[in-house]
Amino acid sequence: MEGILRKNLSLIVCFAAAASLAAAVKDPDRSSSGAAFRFEYINEYQTDLTRSRWGNQLQLGAELPLSRSFSFNVSTISFVATDQELLAEDLLGYSNIDAQNIPFALAVAGLRWDFLEGHNLFAGIRRMDEDYFCSDALSLFTNSSYGGFPTITGNYDIAAYPTAAMSLHYSYDRENFGIQASLYNGVGHDRFTGKDNVFRVCPASDGVFALGQVEYRHNDSHYFLGASLHHGKMSGTSGKKLRPTLWAYTEQALSDNLTLIVIYSHAFPRDSPCRNFYNIGGKYSIGKADFGISSGYTRMDGTSEWATELTGVYHLTENLYAQPVVHIIQTDRHTRCIGMLRLGVNLSRTLRNLSWR
Repeated sequence: MEGILRKNLSLIVCFAAAASLAAAVKDPDRSSSGAAFRFEYINEYQTDLTRSRWGNQLQLGAELPLSRSFSFNVSTISFVATDQELLAEDLLGYSNIDAQNIPFALAVAGLRWDFLEGHNLFAGIRRMDEDYFCSDALSLFTNSSYGGFPTITGNYDIAAYPTAAMSLHYSYDRENFGIQASLYNGVGHDRFTGKDNVFRVCPASDGVFALGQVEYRHNDSHYFLGASLHHGKMSGTSGKKLRPTLWAYTEQALSDNLTLIVIYSHAFPRDSPCRNFYNIGGKYSIGKADFGISSGYTRMDGTSEWATELTGVYHLTENLYAQPVVHIIQTDRHTRCIGMLRLGVNLSRTLRNLSWR
């Protein structure tokens, strides 16, 4: 525990140093080619008024151009908490940064090829939630179900936070339309060596996981339709078969400041631990603040859960933010309330003198 506390304290010091740097660092124009670097840090306090814990997440990333069309992308994550025991054993996961202590793990590492107009192809290590379920409205909330619907992450040990896997990822994006498709090793990992290493490609034992999504944008509204196919073992089962999942969600702009969020996802196999996920919520923006309220329902292995979240993000500066959160979680008639406070820093820098000429 003393060692974890020291790590927690050192990360807080790192946050303070980054905060002082943030006042001087501005996000440069990313339109021209150059080596781009990213630093993201979150310090999160959690309490249920009887017990409390701290969590710290650090993400480092870089995009290094190799030519006019090729670049090398890399991103890492680290996480440490003062207490490995969660405040609630909920189904949906009240904190989307919680994990077992991870000193250092790869989230992305591979080559990206930009070709034609709006097309790109990535090959290498990647996480599903780098590309899917990461829209502006969903990213406001801290519940884990927004970073990966439980009809997917609750049923399969796929490459979602904090694990990654070898993959191929294609995307095409235009002004009002986007499409993406991905193929992953069927199980995600976060180690560098051993049988469970992140470089592993073994469809015979791990299976394969494929997914795709279409996005349509119109007048500040966003509409998403996606599907996935998993061939391999489901969590808690031994048999292999092809298992499809479908999802759809909308971020409907009701006014300049107000957005309605509606989500539905369905897993077709009858033996799926989680077959359905429903969610409705909203986001309201005013000045430097964004406010959100959302409520989601699922049933997993015979246990039902409603999870409601009230949150707000206030941007202290261009690079710093504070986010208070309240979670109200009802699992089979047992209700718990968890409060959280996040402090975060996001820094990015492009060095154009390192660009390819």
